[in-house]
Amino acid sequence: MLKEYRWGNGKVIETFIPAWKEWVPRLLKSYLAQQDQFTFSHRINDRWENAYLAIDLIPEARIPIRYARDLGSEKFSRSLCMIYEALDGSGNPYPPFWFNSAMPGDSTGLHDHASFSALSGVVYLQCEKSSGNLFFHQDGISDLEIMPEVGKLLLFEPRMKHGVRENLSDSARLSLAFNLLPFPLPVFNL
Repeated sequence: MLKEYRWGNGKVIETFIPAWKEWVPRLLKSYLAQQDQFTFSHRINDRWENAYLAIDLIPEARIPIRYARDLGSEKFSRSLCMIYEALDGSGNPYPPFWFNSAMPGDSTGLHDHASFSALSGVVYLQCEKSSGNLFFHQDGISDLEIMPEVGKLLLFEPRMKHGVRENLSDSARLSLAFNLLPFPLPVFNL
């Protein structure tokens, strides 16, 4: 089942990735096995916000990202591509996909993904109903809130301001987030 929200100055697509019950456990197993290999970009409120792994350590991540690329190309009428390494010359040393683990009490503040991205996405790998809704915010209108569910994919315009409400559950919420890039890729001054 696919839902489309036209909200504020953008669009959000919500769906479940086919066969998620098969690949989510494999992806979680790889994620747990590789925890000593993570690199982190920044700390917020005493936790690492984004955790990065090389794609060869977690190849199962390609499944939801490829699906998102194809669906995003169709629903947003854009030519999209995915790369799995840092984009040379972009000034960002991290690949455009990462994991977010939010323990009880954690939240993520309002931000966007506008730099170099054509489309942004998140897929939920572990969560409970009260583990923190993704919300989109634009001044002057009510926030759009979407509840996380395992296997659910959300695609949205990278310029849309969004955050994650506090995790009020008793367990961690784990998601895989990513940015899809325009095709052809931009050329940077090296």
